[in-house]
Amino acid sequence: MKPSEFIKVYTLFDSLVEDLKYNEAKKQLRMTLDLCQWKQSFYVETEPEMQLGILIFSGVTFYKTEPHLFNLDSSEILEVDVLQFDGEGERIKIVLNGLDDVIVLNIQSNEIEWKEIKTING
Repeated sequence: MKPSEFIKVYTLFDSLVEDLKYNEAKKQLRMTLDLCQWKQSFYVETEPEMQLGILIFSGVTFYKTEPHLFNLDSSEILEVDVLQFDGEGERIKIVLNGLDDVIVLNIQSNEIEWKEIKTING
């Protein structure tokens, strides 16, 4: 779904980013995170409160981080916004709580997809 639609359906605030992998050739960014299931409108109390999964950004035409180099250590998502700009796709800004300071991710993509990672017990 489009980034603007995605952030209307999913609440990413307080979720924890574990890993980021950008493949420029495939125009794809994969963000591994622990999603706060309990903050979702579709949450069922019998499900786990956190769900490990991957956010897949497809058709990425712009990806920039501030600072350029940073370390992730279960970095908490503090803010998610869709930014206005002239161009194809939609640009999303994600602010993370980094080890030393905040990390800002700017991602322009056509689609975002959430894929749960099944656990051994699940």
